[in-house]
Amino acid sequence: MYLDVIFFENLIINYVILILTKKFSKRPTNYIKLFLGASVGASYVVLFFLLPYKIIYSVTAKIVLSFLIIYMAFNPKTLKEFLRVLAVFYMISFLIGGAIFALLYMVKFDLNVIVMGFLMAILLLYTNWEYIVRKSRNDKLIYNIRIEVLENHAQIKALLDTGNRLYDPLTKLPVVVVEFRAIKDLLPKTLGNLSEDDIGDFDKVSEMFQEEKWINRLRLIPFMSVGQNKGMMVGFRPDKLVIEEEKKEIRDVIIGVYQSKLNKYGDYAALIAPEILS
Repeated sequence: MYLDVIFFENLIINYVILILTKKFSKRPTNYIKLFLGASVGASYVVLFFLLPYKIIYSVTAKIVLSFLIIYMAFNPKTLKEFLRVLAVFYMISFLIGGAIFALLYMVKFDLNVIVMGFLMAILLLYTNWEYIVRKSRNDKLIYNIRIEVLENHAQIKALLDTGNRLYDPLTKLPVVVVEFRAIKDLLPKTLGNLSEDDIGDFDKVSEMFQEEKWINRLRLIPFMSVGQNKGMMVGFRPDKLVIEEEKKEIRDVIIGVYQSKLNKYGDYAALIAPEILS
């Protein structure tokens, strides 16, 4: 083994990891600092062969090294900034290491395999980072709700939408917007023949809500949205809405029936306003 080759290989890998950390953490720095941080990481590998001390191989030493790399590369001002950048650095390092290990597990050791694993991990980060961040944020805002009406119920995942200020103009009750397909089975049986496009036809919908047990529940809710100055949404008043995580029952609420999908990934099928939780 040649120490200079080992040093430069690790320097390049560490530098790319730090560049990715800069991109995804959005922490400002310059390329000189990134180079210094990468050099510290590469020098540590060389010490494996020069200093036969057990402490160099310890987990503690590796953690201290990662702290030093982050401090030199990004110089964070607060503990919160430091931990956020460190978390991104660890995640990228583990993803790249995992990709390389997976390829080595399937085929025999080869330098080309390591390069392929490295490139594959970078590709995965670039193509999936937006989804990872969005999923992480949304999971903290998603609640399990149960809508009950006429002894039937539906379990739905709902996103807490701080921009939802929709109210029924007649009763002044807050509106929970729910996808039609998620509550189709709760609505009058005659609505089962309607498509998602038909749910916007108020004449058709009104005729199908003429059952005695439904006629007093029907609401028409005016709304505004991006790309549409104004529109009308069909809604109804349920017996109650239950927020599972809060163990909270709400009776003064309106369910607005949305005729399309709220989320293209299917992470949730309803939008609830902050007022619902308060």
